[in-house]
Amino acid sequence: LVDAGLSSVLPLAPLTGDPGLITALVERWRPETSTFHMPFGEVTITLEDVATLTGLAIDGDVVVVDIPDEDWSAMCLRLLGQAPTDLGGGVIRITWLRETFDELPLSASPQTT
Repeated sequence: LVDAGLSSVLPLAPLTGDPGLITALVERWRPETSTFHMPFGEVTITLEDVATLTGLAIDGDVVVVDIPDEDWSAMCLRLLGQAPTDLGGGVIRITWLRETFDELPLSASPQTT
């Protein structure tokens, strides 16, 4: 984390906030607009909000991992249990993810869920 410039997340504590507040926010969340519906209007969390709360930098160089194309398939198999046939350059189509993993099987382990 330090080498990647993400050391500011190390001191962050797990979310242990007020359950009532969290429930209220969940009830006000509108997934179709990705906003919270509040009495005073629609609000959303911005990238700047995340940077302020976590201390993460939101500008500068991106963090990337150089993985040769032939290793992407093996990594997908290891992490997802399946790999798309049209995998190239580390790009996985969201349609493939939805078609493949939209519904969990009844035999899914607690780690999967």
